[in-house]
Amino acid sequence: MTILDQDVHYQYSDGRDLLSATLMERELLLRELEELAKAPQGSGNTESIARFDLFRGQALLFELSVIADNIDSLIIQINGYAEKCGKPRVKITKTKPQ
Repeated sequence: MTILDQDVHYQYSDGRDLLSATLMERELLLRELEELAKAPQGSGNTESIARFDLFRGQALLFELSVIADNIDSLIIQINGYAEKCGKPRVKITKTKPQ
């Protein structure tokens, strides 16, 4: 195995590790957004109704869009390395909304 081959294997492995970490970060942001949306809305008394934190919600959505772009780029890069070193490609599966 040449140094160039080893480099491609390392890049492939590092890319998969980074993709895994990025997906975990995305999952945490999605949970935070879900918790924000499910925040207690009070008992009907107008004084106790908690308002949706619009600014935090917008920030979370922006962070999620940036992470989605990063995930797309990582998959393209990883699959490029996979072709060069004969490793499995990252498969993309569509999930149905719950």
